[in-house]
Amino acid sequence: MPITLNRHSSIPLYRQLVNALREDIVSGALAANYKLPPERELAERLGVNRATVLQAYQQLKSEGLIASHVGRGTFVCASDERQGTAPPWQILFSDYSNRFTYHDIAAADQAQQSPDAIDFATGSQNPADIPDDLLRNVSIRAFESADFQSTQESPIEGFPQLRELLADHMTQRGVRCDADNVMVLSGAEQGLDLCVRAFVNPGDCVLVEQSTFFPALQAFRSADARVIGVPIDEHGMRTDLLDGYCKRFHPKLIFTIPTFQNPSGATMPLRRRRELVETAMRYQCLVIEDDPYGELCYSKRSAGTIGAGGGGGITGGIAGASSSPRRPRELTPLKGMENAGYVIYLSTFSKTVTPGLRTGWLVADSHVIARIAALRRMIDQHTSSSSQLICMELLSNGRIGRHIERLCEIYGHRRDLMLDAMRRYAPDGMRWSTPMGGYYLWARLPDGLRAARLLDDARHAGVTFMPGDMFAVDEDDSSHIRLNFVRPDSQLIEPGVKLLCGTIAEAVQGASGHSSER
Repeated sequence: MPITLNRHSSIPLYRQLVNALREDIVSGALAANYKLPPERELAERLGVNRATVLQAYQQLKSEGLIASHVGRGTFVCASDERQGTAPPWQILFSDYSNRFTYHDIAAADQAQQSPDAIDFATGSQNPADIPDDLLRNVSIRAFESADFQSTQESPIEGFPQLRELLADHMTQRGVRCDADNVMVLSGAEQGLDLCVRAFVNPGDCVLVEQSTFFPALQAFRSADARVIGVPIDEHGMRTDLLDGYCKRFHPKLIFTIPTFQNPSGATMPLRRRRELVETAMRYQCLVIEDDPYGELCYSKRSAGTIGAGGGGGITGGIAGASSSPRRPRELTPLKGMENAGYVIYLSTFSKTVTPGLRTGWLVADSHVIARIAALRRMIDQHTSSSSQLICMELLSNGRIGRHIERLCEIYGHRRDLMLDAMRRYAPDGMRWSTPMGGYYLWARLPDGLRAARLLDDARHAGVTFMPGDMFAVDEDDSSHIRLNFVRPDSQLIEPGVKLLCGTIAEAVQGASGHSSER
């Protein structure tokens, strides 16, 4: 059984061994019931690690080509033995899909699927906060309109009238753009996927915040990009380090959530926003700005005085930066700070209207719109016409503004309830952010506790959260947890925080007990 491995090849050694043995088995060079060498013996013969042979044998077993029998060894299967076996999934799935980290998705689902627990984990709003009459009335008006009756399907970029309305909406937020710069999407995550397809080649570097939206990490990793995390603090990405990162790694893209960041809740100050844009332009690096929460600002509330002992957060102190108490100048999107085309802006209605309204939009240079429109034809032809018409009604006559104003009152109150409960119940050594808006409070656990282990205890106690390592780029972040103060009903926030902090306090005592025993 002569086998030669090429140590200079880009193909991993175990894969070369799989290919060689598979070819010999399929061609008949290795007959049925042929006994293969033991793993250790073959490893010594080939001059490789035993794990290389073990991995190759496991792959061939999954394909039904070989089988091991305890006490007898490993043998080539007869072809009729292989019939009816399960498909060899590991080699059938593409490299693209194999680059997904499915354990992250499973962990997120586990944290969120606790129907009897107080839910601080799920990254969406409380359905009860969406007035029935809002969507009912808006839908009726949209479906009774002459436009709905006569329109068979939308252009791939979206209905012209909706693009005009979105351009006006963005202009009010400080982004000067025309309808030609806007594309309507089936959710902002579709826009991110299209941007990855349009710009990222295998091996390209993408800079992100050290902790960030984990579906974005999945998208970049699936494209075989090098994802590098830039450190963050209570004010978001450390832009003072960005020049060095760009100089060393030559990124193709910077992905950032500068306003009410997920998961940290941090908001990037105006100075840092300018520094980020200027650095990107200097290194001719594109910026993808994800802004799902940017309109949910609670700066007019007295957030800075509640839970201040928790430390490390943005307070309401910059509210005076704008004549509008709800729209500080600090919240100007990055897209509003340049007109050369380096920033691609993404947002969605799912965080402000309802999670079921999977409609988002992208604002970018016309070259980007044209390229993404061409790529989109391979995915879907356009965003749902009925969803677009609903959004047109929402954007007309100030409906969306009044709705968001109401949400800000509700969500700001819930944030304050959570901050107050954290101040009263959090054990020593626990610290947390004071977010100026958005959905999330980012809390650091006392030293020695691991969030993933704590999650099971919390779920048994009746409360759930999202562990910080879900969002980490290249290392475990077991010391943080993300709490959604928007999701639960207001009356559940204090008891939920009390349960959670009680569970944490018990874990601290348990860890101290084990330490003293040692």
